[in-house]
Amino acid sequence: MLLADLLGDTSLGLRLLTGREALDRPVRGVYITDLPDPRRYLSGGELVLSGLVWHGGAQDSDGFAAALADAGVAGLACGTARLGKTPRDLVRACAAHGIPAFEVPLSVSFSTLADRVQRPVPRHDLVAAVAAGASPDRVLALAAERLAADCWIVSAAGWTVAGTAELTAAEHRAVRDAAAGRLPRRVSGDLAVWPVDAGPGPRASRWLVVIRGTSDAAEHEGVAGELGTVAALVRARVDEARRIAGRSAEAAMRGLLDGTSSGTDAVARLEAAGLPPGEPLRVVALRSGAAGESAALLAELAAASGLAAVTAPLGDAAAALFADDRDHLLRLEDRLRALAADAGSADEPVAAGISDITGIGGLRAALEEAVHARRLAERAPGAVRIAGAAELATHDVLLASVPAELRRSYRDRLLAELLAYDAAHGSDLTGTLRAFLESSGSWTQCAQRLHLHVNTLRYRIRRVEELTGRDLGHFPTRVDFFLALRAEAPGGPEPISERA
Repeated sequence: MLLADLLGDTSLGLRLLTGREALDRPVRGVYITDLPDPRRYLSGGELVLSGLVWHGGAQDSDGFAAALADAGVAGLACGTARLGKTPRDLVRACAAHGIPAFEVPLSVSFSTLADRVQRPVPRHDLVAAVAAGASPDRVLALAAERLAADCWIVSAAGWTVAGTAELTAAEHRAVRDAAAGRLPRRVSGDLAVWPVDAGPGPRASRWLVVIRGTSDAAEHEGVAGELGTVAALVRARVDEARRIAGRSAEAAMRGLLDGTSSGTDAVARLEAAGLPPGEPLRVVALRSGAAGESAALLAELAAASGLAAVTAPLGDAAAALFADDRDHLLRLEDRLRALAADAGSADEPVAAGISDITGIGGLRAALEEAVHARRLAERAPGAVRIAGAAELATHDVLLASVPAELRRSYRDRLLAELLAYDAAHGSDLTGTLRAFLESSGSWTQCAQRLHLHVNTLRYRIRRVEELTGRDLGHFPTRVDFFLALRAEAPGGPEPISERA
């Protein structure tokens, strides 16, 4: 058994404190102790379980970690019954001495953890292995051993859930392209792709099984079927963990938006959801179909980004909070655009808004910013529409924040007479007005744009003024008409008519 297998067992609920780079260490036994220096009883490779009774301060932590490192243990699992949580000085000491450290929840006894380490895992029954608690990476290693070929579980959004090797960028792209077609199918030479499920929802939120190799197709087909069941079990666990974290995140976001939650309460809820404390934040709001579909897609995109994130439904859409260092968050917008490039379609468009980077104190403003940016994105054409915070400094964000019914009413009040006249006479005074405003009121530029004589243009604008009762020489009137024309359709104004 590897340390990674224990961490991947959701029934144990272990929390990694330090040592992610050493999770491939094998565990050769268990030793439970509260001695400050247990090295004389250790032979190497053990997972040490301790209730931390020995802990009295930072100096104790350094001595204990040094003793474990000297004995060559696999890692340390810390109970929290006495202290409530693992002391930070112990985490730092373990990191300094290269000891992977975990925190054991109160609900899990040391005997349960010891039994889990000592329980054998079936080597060839892949479904039984994952049901017994083996990690996805361990199960894929068993499958690869049987096939003598690498294999993966991936999401169509680009997240490698587990795998026995690295997929190249080109191979990832080929797999994502395959998800849009009929499966199973062979792609990129020697890669074969099978669906885990083909249920409703955006295809980018679906999971896939990938096997490399061209020999023994029948054996590959059989293992792919088993891995499909394994992936479905893993996904059920992942989705349940996301739902639990999402409830805390949703409560924090709703409380901030409606003013019923303090910043302190929001921080506590977000930490409970698994978001690392003290890091800069960025918010993404996304809508694709129903709220549940939006949350599923956004969760997969967040996982593929490689950043720490929690996702939750928010109204008729979904929102994700990303926490990481500023450099990584600065690249989030470009990363999201690349990941979501194939996520939408004409029937299932995707619209997303991204806030600027903020701290916990500015989270409420960032949430509102992301939601407004998403509404702005919804007004743009295309299957995938993404608006960043920088795009909010335009009049479009004001229109996007106004209910559609109010936009229609505003448009009708200003343009109804003009539209009725055009419909009755086959004219295009509305197009002339739009061209005039987009030419900044320049008679010469507008006349050239519409291929008209300036006197003809002046006549048409005068007719617009007569029908609407408004003076276009007055700047606020021009603003009113410009906004009314921009509110004309969800995707923005139609192209300027070139009719004479």
